[in-house]
Amino acid sequence: MGIDLWIAIAVMSILAALAAVIVATRLYSDTGQWTMLGLAVSAFGMIMFLLYGSGQLFWARLIPVSAAIIYSNLSAIFAAMAAGWAWRLPKTPQWRRATLAVLLSIGSVVAILWPLLSIGLRPPPPGGNLWSEGVAKQTSWATCSPAAAATLFRGEGIEVNEAEMIPLCLTDYAGTPTLGLYRGIKLIANRHDRRVVLLDGGLTRLISDDDWPVLVSVGLPFGVEDRRFVEQWGWIPGMGHSVVILGRTTDGYFIVGDPAVGLEIWSKADLDLLWRGVGMRVE
Repeated sequence: MGIDLWIAIAVMSILAALAAVIVATRLYSDTGQWTMLGLAVSAFGMIMFLLYGSGQLFWARLIPVSAAIIYSNLSAIFAAMAAGWAWRLPKTPQWRRATLAVLLSIGSVVAILWPLLSIGLRPPPPGGNLWSEGVAKQTSWATCSPAAAATLFRGEGIEVNEAEMIPLCLTDYAGTPTLGLYRGIKLIANRHDRRVVLLDGGLTRLISDDDWPVLVSVGLPFGVEDRRFVEQWGWIPGMGHSVVILGRTTDGYFIVGDPAVGLEIWSKADLDLLWRGVGMRVE
């Protein structure tokens, strides 16, 4: 799966083990109040991180490496700390402390390995090499991101196809994690002495930069009153999708490579509604 992932897994495993040992040997109290508080806070932190912090593209700004998906998974550290405090619970039979600590330790290991485990549990489709007017067409509903990445690179003069991008992006049958997509683009960019730039500043900044192509994450928000997006164009509210903005027309519309459809023309209002504010380009 790539030496970058295995190095990251080793580093995070060592950090998680150190966190558990430090907590179990130093950061506890015999009275139990601080130990219970530490266990509760770390368990709560693990859950909140999984819900709101895991896999977000902003981690690639802080950890700009291909294995950011592994290094940024702080839920593994929280689970390891919780395991250390669980082992030190006062007035608790040893077998109960050991059981809870082992379960939390397993949770930490699963969190570290999840990008690989998910592929084993939900094997990805093989992908293909279908193109239409310079746009890579997705060969299944789960492969829009690898196809969009291929379109982005063709716009930069680099030839790669959807099938090649699928394993690099850690795509599985359920789709592609955001930091998995970043990994695939980062690896190909590195091979060609390019760098990946994350978008910021919103639509106004995107237009003023006038630097194409860019890959963006889009999706139809819930509650949109314009039924054309669902009834005519097949958008599913809440479902994420990846497209590539290839440029603009003379009258200000956006030329969009949609892996599900092909070449399209979007208005500023369309992009303002659908774009989720994140994306990347290669320079």
